[in-house]
Amino acid sequence: MHGRERIVPINVAEDSSNVEKSYYIFVLSGEESNDFFRVPEETFLIGSSFGCDFHLSDRKISPFSIEAKPCYSGNELKKLKITVLKGRIHIAGKAVKRCELKVGDFFRIKNTVFKLESVYPFEIDYRNLVVEKLKKGFILGKDDILHFFKKFFDISRKYHRPLSIILFKVDYFKLLKQTFSEKAIEQIYREARMILKKYIRKSDFIGRVEEDKYLIVLPETHHNGAVTVAKRLSSGIKNAVFRVGNESHTFTISQGVVSLDCHHYKTPIDFLNAGEKFLDKAAKKGKGIIEFCREINA
Repeated sequence: MHGRERIVPINVAEDSSNVEKSYYIFVLSGEESNDFFRVPEETFLIGSSFGCDFHLSDRKISPFSIEAKPCYSGNELKKLKITVLKGRIHIAGKAVKRCELKVGDFFRIKNTVFKLESVYPFEIDYRNLVVEKLKKGFILGKDDILHFFKKFFDISRKYHRPLSIILFKVDYFKLLKQTFSEKAIEQIYREARMILKKYIRKSDFIGRVEEDKYLIVLPETHHNGAVTVAKRLSSGIKNAVFRVGNESHTFTISQGVVSLDCHHYKTPIDFLNAGEKFLDKAAKKGKGIIEFCREINA
């Protein structure tokens, strides 16, 4: 599964897409490292004043202003002509007043680094959703996880992108509740979260949908990749030793995996219900079972 470590979970170079790219300037470091600006067709200004099209309010940056002229050939950006009106711009360690940037080039103003990139529109949607999730925490509540799940489903349907989900529950959860105190269960959950973090990307979404049931949303993940993640989760939980007081315990999880590779679900509810059916099937079979669709494009 490609792109497992990126905040935007995609490497389209390994995948085909009929969607046209757009061109953006991204801030890679500095006080506003998640900011970005779409390159228009006409000349625009980048700077630290409010009169600029791309305004950077990083207080550590001295006042600056840059005129940027895009040169397109059809829908393709060939180069970006830069003229420094105020301040300094550095490219490859050298201060310049005029230069031409190509897609993939970096430039620096003080300690803030920019990059000119070509991206697909759904990559911007992904970036916005990931940034929104990071503000909410690692494990989301029911309303939040279902909100993001529906957003990703809509993006995947609109742009024909891969999407997978994993539903899992702790085996014999009722017995666990009868055996341990609430404080002990919370301690077990804290240790389990550390295990989950080993296998969940920043661009993946996990949340509790019921007391004993969790949903993992895997954007830009095909069926085989999702099954691989489920197997790693299963092994990670099964082999972990959870300590409660002076005692050591082990647990297993049942999982249901479903992907848009396997069926063209028309609604997020249909997609989620398919995952529920696989999870129920796994839970009935016993401990640590993973159930998933055996045919692609079924």
